[in-house]
Amino acid sequence: MNLESLIDRVLADPLREARSAGARGGRAVGYIGPDIPVELILAASAIPVRLCGTPAAPTPHAERYLEASFSPESRSIAEQWLTGGLDCFDSVIFSRSDDSAQRLYYYLCELQRRGRCGGPKPLLYDLARIKRALSLAHTIESTRRLAAALNVNEADLDGAVQRVKARLALLSRLTALRAGTPAPQGSLVHRIMRASHCDWSMEFDLALERWLAAPVNAGSTRRVLLVGSAPPDERLHCAVESADAAVVDELNDASAAPLASSLRPASALEEIAQRCYRTIGAIRSLLQSRQDICRRAHELRVQGVIVWLIAEDTGLAWEAPHLERALRDAGVPVLL
Repeated sequence: MNLESLIDRVLADPLREARSAGARGGRAVGYIGPDIPVELILAASAIPVRLCGTPAAPTPHAERYLEASFSPESRSIAEQWLTGGLDCFDSVIFSRSDDSAQRLYYYLCELQRRGRCGGPKPLLYDLARIKRALSLAHTIESTRRLAAALNVNEADLDGAVQRVKARLALLSRLTALRAGTPAPQGSLVHRIMRASHCDWSMEFDLALERWLAAPVNAGSTRRVLLVGSAPPDERLHCAVESADAAVVDELNDASAAPLASSLRPASALEEIAQRCYRTIGAIRSLLQSRQDICRRAHELRVQGVIVWLIAEDTGLAWEAPHLERALRDAGVPVLL
């Protein structure tokens, strides 16, 4: 199956593999956020699937319990949980680094305690966010606790680490292609990224490897950088493409790569913890650094930057006016 057909299949039914695993007597573990240690799920002989929302879908059951400050994605995931849509999962991992996700974890735990809902077992990955040695030590200990909760086979950790490294290397090659001219179609790249979170099969890696050997590039030479909240689908990319332009990169919490590290991990588990800790560090440093965003815009030779924010992203909203001013001062057109 070629890559685009595989992506169509995955995105049409992101939970397909999770349901199939349950039918075969296997396990599937869901997760929310970019900084969850997928290696632990693989080493627990389970299928990892990143949970996502369904844009514009009604959430009447979730609205009974969640305030308006929850992100649309968290509301949609809660709706799926409360209506039995996630019963195919053995457990779901929430990250404390995401405010909506960690609050949803506590709400679902309380609803289960009161017998108001069923569903999989909620697990919290207590990832520390402050850049200091104690935070890294805390994250390593949290990773150990999560490994125990998932019944990870330590003998399989090294293989899982290499599996995730191989996937990240393929996605890094895809990102590098976007720096060229012409670049791949932004909407297709976004679909590849979304599907990669829901399908950790070797079939997906092989299809992506073949596509990278002969990529299909967009015809447009006008280039746009997208900054802010992570779009739930490709509608924003398609709107840019309808104006004969292409999104050549996204700077948001779904696209950050781990920061480089000089630390030598003492074990595979510590290596996993360090990767997740560096990922959240990359997100925070990038979105809070106007200079780095301006530098990235110039590196990519973009003709403009779109700053796209959802109302619930209040932290990023405080940065938006300063970012807009910095981009204009740097001579980069910006649409906020």
